[in-house]
Amino acid sequence: MLPPFNLTQYVMELLRPWKLVSFSMALGYYIWGAVRYQCPTWDIPVSIIMSVLTYVFAPWTVDSIYYLFLRRPRRWGFGLLLCLAIIYVCASGSYELYNLWNLGYWPPPTYWVNLYYSSLMFFAAGMLWRFQGSLKMLWDAIISGSRVP
Repeated sequence: MLPPFNLTQYVMELLRPWKLVSFSMALGYYIWGAVRYQCPTWDIPVSIIMSVLTYVFAPWTVDSIYYLFLRRPRRWGFGLLLCLAIIYVCASGSYELYNLWNLGYWPPPTYWVNLYYSSLMFFAAGMLWRFQGSLKMLWDAIISGSRVP
């Protein structure tokens, strides 16, 4: 139903320097935004929580969605629902739970905006970080116009 998964290989991919640098830059941007805009539902802890969840789960989730649509294995619909649930938990569920704890009520007033924006960011991050290889290999694939599996 889902693509083969090797935890050791996955962790090694997440520890590639270019991925860690891009994650640090993205996290820094979200922390800067939390400080700069002073939105009551967006602060430093929720920025860290959502960024870490996205970094850990987005590459696998986007890769799995790609696999499911490309191969259409048996029960692929169930796999897709699982992927969508993971996206929801990372992109919105963590935000909702944090703000329920932090603000004391649900849903946060920015629920729909966050769901839309964070889901898009989750997909964008997953498309970037699902690449398995060095930054040079990624750059070469982009320059040559080759299709990345």
